[in-house]
Amino acid sequence: MIYDPIFKNKTPCFDKLIAFGFVFDGERYIYSRPIADGQFELVVYVEENGGIRVKTIDVDTGEEYVVHLLRDAVGEFVGKVRAACAEVLQEIVDSCFETKIFQSDFTESCIDYIRNTYREEPEFLWQKFPDNAIVRRKDNQKWYAAFLTVGKDKIGLDGEGKVEVIDLRAVPEDIDVLVDGKKYFGGYHMNKKHWMTMVLDGSVPSEELFRRIDESRRLAEK
Repeated sequence: MIYDPIFKNKTPCFDKLIAFGFVFDGERYIYSRPIADGQFELVVYVEENGGIRVKTIDVDTGEEYVVHLLRDAVGEFVGKVRAACAEVLQEIVDSCFETKIFQSDFTESCIDYIRNTYREEPEFLWQKFPDNAIVRRKDNQKWYAAFLTVGKDKIGLDGEGKVEVIDLRAVPEDIDVLVDGKKYFGGYHMNKKHWMTMVLDGSVPSEELFRRIDESRRLAEK
């Protein structure tokens, strides 16, 4: 969808959708508003799983208008409709959505574990890489975890697409035993003698990840 960038890394807050004017029909949340001087009706559907669908309905014909969705479509009228849609969608995102950088539940569980156990938060240090973050000890400022979004091929996995991973410190003897190219990988963008990488997709259970986080933080104490 041409408006995907507006919704990137955003997740809906359903109570805010209702407050904004969305109506829940038992399956999804629906909102509509006239745009382009009333010539069109913009209809926004938000599914309970967070999926979003947008329709622009021609009021005179009752049919969906799609020309403005074509990236190579140009012209004053098309631009007017496209801008009107974008303005409403941005207003909805600003009012009813929150930013969710990481999509994996395992990433979120690790962040929650660190937050609840150590009262330390991810830091997003790189403007060019907004979906990468590090966590450091408060007492000595040493890093002990990095949450990264990387291409599968970057860590030796087959297939296309990206995955969320965590880099953690470990003692060299453990790294030699654990790294298998399946569950554990050499530290991505880190010293592979002292860091290792795990994909946050369930291949390493949460409790095991938490133990590794504890150990990594302990090693950063020195």
